[in-house]
Amino acid sequence: MTTAIPSTYRSPSEPDPSAGPAVLSARSLVRDFGDSGRKGPTTRALAGVDLDIARADSLAIMGPSGCGKTTLLHVLAGILRPSAGTVHHDGTDLSSLPDAARTRLRRGAFGFVFQEGRLLPELTALENVILPRMLAGTPRRTATADARGWLDRLGLAGMHDRRPGQLSGGQAQRVAIARALAGRPPVVFADEPTGALDQATGRSVLEVLVGACRDSGASLVMVTHDPQVAAVCRRTVAMRDGVIVQEFQRTGEAR
Repeated sequence: MTTAIPSTYRSPSEPDPSAGPAVLSARSLVRDFGDSGRKGPTTRALAGVDLDIARADSLAIMGPSGCGKTTLLHVLAGILRPSAGTVHHDGTDLSSLPDAARTRLRRGAFGFVFQEGRLLPELTALENVILPRMLAGTPRRTATADARGWLDRLGLAGMHDRRPGQLSGGQAQRVAIARALAGRPPVVFADEPTGALDQATGRSVLEVLVGACRDSGASLVMVTHDPQVAAVCRRTVAMRDGVIVQEFQRTGEAR
């Protein structure tokens, strides 16, 4: 699977000499699902993961279904609390924060792009981009100006007032990318962002996502099963049975 990625191999335990300071650091991550008491067994989705993500870097997480890659993304993003271990964002341990503080952190510091986009169907493209910013406390005028700028930049000029049902799959994913990047978060998480698109549309959307993250200085953390998608990232980690078993690093460009 990962051998198709043009890269050099590096053991996950070795430091990455080309990476800068970490914006996210995970240590000894464990995540269990199920009843930990006597009522039933637990499933261990993460079994001790160490990972650093540098500022403005790009990382693909690959592996077979059920290997823990989406769980890792959710723990890194503070959506799930780890059963053990830590995730630090700029020195703050996410698991030490109360739920309300983690929600504020996700709204301000993280952007999200999902496979299906998860746009609100009753809102226009512009309103879908504005809403998270306003929930984070951004004035409507500022949020609107930023949203219009990102939508135009991503090729959606003249489509601001269209609802998701009036957009193609690729256009809807561009709205989701604009929503993720409008607040200029330091980290963008993407879970199979091209999985629901045909190959040509997916490639176009992927180029937009990677280029927009690069231009804004955001780190990109992307879950994918496709080696060609992973190849756009500077680093790729391969997971199996809840652990990172290999890491690959692209040669040449920084991303």
